Amino acid sequence: MTIRRISHDRLRVFVHDVFVASGADELDAASATDVLMWASLRGVDTHGVRNLKRYYIDSAGGVGRRDGVICNGVPLTVERDSPTTATTNANGGMGLSASVKAMNLAIEKATAHGTGVVTVRNSTHFGAAGYYAHMATQHDMIGFASTGYLFPNGQPKAVAPFGGLLPMLSTNPLAMACPAGTGPAFVLDMSTSVVPVNRIEMLEELGKALPLGWALDDQHQPTSDPATVEKMVPLGGATEFGGHKGFGLAIAGWILTGLLSGAWRENPDPNRVLGDNKSPGPDNGFAQEGIGHFFAALRLDRFGDPDTIKQGLDAMIQTFNESPPAPGFDCVMIPGQPEFKCMQNRLRDGIPLTASTVSDLSSLAEQFDITLLLDDDNTGT
Repeated sequence: MTIRRISHDRLRVFVHDVFVASGADELDAASATDVLMWASLRGVDTHGVRNLKRYYIDSAGGVGRRDGVICNGVPLTVERDSPTTATTNANGGMGLSASVKAMNLAIEKATAHGTGVVTVRNSTHFGAAGYYAHMATQHDMIGFASTGYLFPNGQPKAVAPFGGLLPMLSTNPLAMACPAGTGPAFVLDMSTSVVPVNRIEMLEELGKALPLGWALDDQHQPTSDPATVEKMVPLGGATEFGGHKGFGLAIAGWILTGLLSGAWRENPDPNRVLGDNKSPGPDNGFAQEGIGHFFAALRLDRFGDPDTIKQGLDAMIQTFNESPPAPGFDCVMIPGQPEFKCMQNRLRDGIPLTASTVSDLSSLAEQFDITLLLDDDNTGT
């Protein structure tokens, strides 16, 4: 497998310039670039720059819109507002930048009142949920983020409900972040399926097999071939090992994102409903217009002294790190530590790119006449 590298600063400039060339304004381009670069630097390659072309630039991208087109330049409009809450409409725009705006609004409300909760409807793919939760840690706050979709008529590569045959849920990730005192923040970012769809796609690109239990084929049987995946499995498994818990978490996430945001509605616009869009629609009259998101921020000082809380988190981290590791492990680490270590390495050594990602970025470079200079390339692409 051929891996090439590019310095993080050159890749950041390239991604930003591609967003601008594709029609995004400066603010949206900067926000979207930050989200993708954060994931790529931390080793979350499934949600990083590898998705730039296919999810956010291609006319067939725009994950969250049936027509695949992301509307550039549309505002994030507030539809309901209170001192501590807001429901907003992304108007079919870029989920990356709309989500940064929504999380900033939650942080503003938390700054003023201790707590801020903001939902978004009518949006598109928002990348790594952990990015938005982590935003709050820079303000001495705990952050939460989630996204979700319910396909009432099913969708290939969606998550099958526990005990069911029809794949109906997106992988509905949940993220939480808490600031530490001296070390990296605690950052939990997990799908409520065994793995996200992006990982299946990435392994298919790399020509690698799946572990059995990750996904099912069209016969509802476990498959190791990424090309035959028809259904994703809830966290815990399709029928055993706690799959009912993963299914319950997925629904809980969807209540926060699809239901509270107002995305799940009666007589929805069929052009904004994803999956099998049967006419005249679902029997119950409800379906989801676009992807829904949820963001929340809590000020630490409403619960105690922030420095004491962060020192307490440091002590917890140290307690785990110093506990005896199991065979095959060097150290017990908490969520956020492996990604922080990866970020330090990639800031120093550059970001590795697979051949398929290099091909996608080279295609964008040619499309928009933007130079892409990899670490071992002295001529540009």
